[in-house]
Amino acid sequence: MQRVIAAEIVFSLAVFALQSVPRGHGLLTLALVVVIASLIPWLVAQGRREAPPPPAGADRVLIAAVLGLGALQLAFAIIRTVKPKVLDIAVTTVAAIAALGHGGNPYDVAIDPLAGGIADAGGGFQGYKYLPVMMAAYAPLVLAFGIRGTVVTNLLLQGAVAALVRSLAGRGGGRTAGLLAATLYLSLPFPAFQLFTRGVNDAVPVVALLGALLLFEERPGWAGLLVGLSIAAKLMPGLAVILCLVPAAGGRQRFFLGLAAGLLPILPFAAAAPGAFADNILLFNLLRPIDNTSWLYGLPVGTAVLARAMASAALAGLYAWVWRRAPERDERCAAAAVAILLVFAVGPDMHLNYNLWFIPFLAVLSARAAIGRSG
Repeated sequence: MQRVIAAEIVFSLAVFALQSVPRGHGLLTLALVVVIASLIPWLVAQGRREAPPPPAGADRVLIAAVLGLGALQLAFAIIRTVKPKVLDIAVTTVAAIAALGHGGNPYDVAIDPLAGGIADAGGGFQGYKYLPVMMAAYAPLVLAFGIRGTVVTNLLLQGAVAALVRSLAGRGGGRTAGLLAATLYLSLPFPAFQLFTRGVNDAVPVVALLGALLLFEERPGWAGLLVGLSIAAKLMPGLAVILCLVPAAGGRQRFFLGLAAGLLPILPFAAAAPGAFADNILLFNLLRPIDNTSWLYGLPVGTAVLARAMASAALAGLYAWVWRRAPERDERCAAAAVAILLVFAVGPDMHLNYNLWFIPFLAVLSARAAIGRSG
C-alpha cells in the first residue's frame, strides 16, 4: 500500500508543479517536462514487475475514492455552470456552431478577432481554429444550453477520460490498477479547473486517443478511426501520437483505412473554403509567434530551429522503434506520452491546457508502476 500512496504523492506533485509555473518561466517548465519524460521508462519497468496481490480491502477504498472524487467534480462543474467565464477556446467554438447553424462556414467567418496575436499578419486568420469534430462534440449541448453546454460537455468528457484510464491500467494490472489510475486522475484539481473553469477543449482529442490505445490490438480499424477523429477535432496531440499506436503488421492496413475514414469530416469544410481553411488551420499554426510561456521566448531563431530538429530526430527514432517492435500497450502508452512531451517542449507556447494531453497517459503508467503485473 505504501507504493500506492507514493504513486499518488509523486504523480500529484509533478502535475501541481507543472501547472504552477508562471508565465515567463519557460525554462522551469522545460526542466519539469524533462524530469517527467526521464521517469517514464522507470514507470514502465515497474509496471512489468511481478507483485503480490493488493491488500484486502484496497479495491473498496479505491472505489470509494473514485465515487467521492467524482461527486466533488460533479459539484464543481455544476457551480461553474451558474456564471460560466470560459476562455476564447470555448467562446469561439460556440460561435462556430452558431455560424454553422446559420449556414456559414466557421473558417470563413470573423469569430476570432485576436487570432492568437497575428490578426494583422495578412490572410484570413479570424476564423475557427479547431476542426469539425470539435464542433460536433460540443454542438448537442451547446445548442441546448449555450455557453453552459461547453462545461456540461467537458463534465462528460472528464468522466470518459477517467473510465478509459481505468480500463487501460486494468489491462495487465488488474482491477486495482485500473481503480488506482482513475483515482490518480480524478484526484488532480488541475484538469477539472481547466475543463470546467476555462472551458478548454483538449479532452475531446485525448478521449479519442485513449480509446485508440485501448482498441489497437483487437480492433485496429476502430483504433485508426479514433485517431483520425482525434486529429479531425484538433491537430495535436493526435499528429504526435499516430505512429505510436500503429498495430503489428497484420492490422496496419485496417488501421490506416480507419484513420482515413476518421479524417473525412474535414473534407467538406476544406473544400468549401480552401483558402480560409488553410489560413486558420495550417498557416496559423506555422506562423504563431513564440510567447513567454515557452523557454524559446527571446532566444535567437537558430535556437528554436536546432531544438525542433533535435526533437524531430528523437520522434523519428521513437516512431521507428514502435514500428519495428510493435510493443505492448504499456510501452505504447509511454511512447505516446514521450511523443507529446517532445512536441510540447518545442512548440511556440507551453500553455497549461496542453498538460491535459499527457496527464491521462501518466496516470495509467503511474498506477501500473504502483501495482505491478498481477499474478
